[in-house]
Amino acid sequence: MPGLRYEVEQTIVDGNAVAAAYTLHAHVNGRDVAVRGMMRFEVRDGRIARRVDYWDSLVFQQQAGLV
Repeated sequence: MPGLRYEVEQTIVDGNAVAAAYTLHAHVNGRDVAVRGMMRFEVRDGRIARRVDYWDSLVFQQQAGLV
């Protein structure tokens, strides 16, 4: 996606678990899109071992003019 960037709002660390609340910004179908979400990370040996991303795909589709 052109112009894709994540604006991190908050990061929480608990041992090997990390959570990051964000707003995704992008330009899709000639429209600016801004969708809030949350990523969860599991860190092992200083590297990201697992990432789960939660965001509202319907909000994204509406803002991008896909629905």
